[in-house]
Amino acid sequence: MMRIRIFLCLAPALLVAACQSAPTKSGFLKSYSHLEANPEYKSDLVYIKPGVDMRSYHYLLIDPVQIHLASDSLAAEFGPDVLEKVAQAFTRILKETIDPYYTVVDEPGDNVLRVRLAISDVEPTGNDVVRQKPSIGTAAMEGELLDSLTGEQLAAVVDRIEGSAQGADDVPELWRPVEGAFREWAQRLLDFMDSYHEPAE
Repeated sequence: MMRIRIFLCLAPALLVAACQSAPTKSGFLKSYSHLEANPEYKSDLVYIKPGVDMRSYHYLLIDPVQIHLASDSLAAEFGPDVLEKVAQAFTRILKETIDPYYTVVDEPGDNVLRVRLAISDVEPTGNDVVRQKPSIGTAAMEGELLDSLTGEQLAAVVDRIEGSAQGADDVPELWRPVEGAFREWAQRLLDFMDSYHEPAE
């Protein structure tokens, strides 16, 4: 069955779609004024350059995921070491999801799409933070797709979804509830690329 889906489309049953709270704007993106709600997408805010055609992009340069937490995020209490592990896990999930279908490269070049993502808020549920037990949590993400040579922004998104524990060993235990959100975002990026590169049925 052909995988024709849209970037930031409907989430699977283990995830709750976005728009449950106001979007987090961390300052990771240079501008948010051109992003808007779009009923085609289940993200909080989205932008796709009018007339953009991703078919010329066959390679992806995936920057290390950054952490840009909201100022009142409980996640900040866990310190930079834990946050870095979470960012590394998200980067790994992105590359593992994309690499079987598109070539992931290390440098800019012709036909290379640059992927920049930041976790802008990651929250285990409040009571379980105190008890140090994993639980359903929420994650917010900001991201953009750029031409790797010109830096032109081709797409951008601000999104928040709920996650479900996945159990990967390299994700700190308390943060595993939001690993499902990371996997969903990685899948949506793959779906977005597929929507340009695979013919419709």
